Amino acid sequence: MPTHHDRSPQHPPQRPTPSRVPATHDDSPRVAGPVPITVWRLGDHDDGQPATEPGAGFASRLAQRLVLTYTSHGETVVDFDHDPHLHAAASTAGRAYLAITEPAALPTPGQIRKPASLIALHWPRHTDPSTVDQIAWLLTLCRPIMTADASLIAAVRPPQPAEPDSSFADHEHELRGAAERAGFTHVLQIVVISAPGEVDQFLYYATQTEAIHMVAQAAATTADRQVLHIDLLVFHRTGSP
Repeated sequence: MPTHHDRSPQHPPQRPTPSRVPATHDDSPRVAGPVPITVWRLGDHDDGQPATEPGAGFASRLAQRLVLTYTSHGETVVDFDHDPHLHAAASTAGRAYLAITEPAALPTPGQIRKPASLIALHWPRHTDPSTVDQIAWLLTLCRPIMTADASLIAAVRPPQPAEPDSSFADHEHELRGAAERAGFTHVLQIVVISAPGEVDQFLYYATQTEAIHMVAQAAATTADRQVLHIDLLVFHRTGSP
């Protein structure tokens, strides 16, 4: 009998000692909303990725970790961005992969073998669906093909120089509004950083200070001080189909 995924963070055996290395503003995790924080330190190596593609190993390992954590064998991964790393991770792990970038691409429940347990997207967006209303509508349309406890995971990028009036909290607020309209609740933030040459490490129920220190410590112990970092917002489906 296959073991089902566990979407609930577990308490760590012990809490790490915070590093004294200061983090820069750009390295610091962005935190918004009163939800638990989990820090994932993932290796940035992957033999199946081209050496010429910067960050490919990190992106591949993150996709693998998300698929294994938030789905079970045979379930479907829905992707609003058609990300090649997520596609490869889903296929390798025995999950179905479905890219949906418009309502016309949405299948009926009878057209997929098993329902979707993971929906992934990037936020803010540069391609359709790009607005809060479009995301909320598409998520609502996807509900009939979802499992009862499906997860929505959004990779939220920090504000860009061309967005002087926006903040991470603004992006989180917009996305949370769209998710709630579609029947999802914000339950977790995952701070993901690269850890060259190390095994994957996880710190559950981290404080914001601990997350910042871990990013700084990774930078201090990396030869070129280039640490890959991404903030993920996790939402769980609520309510009836």
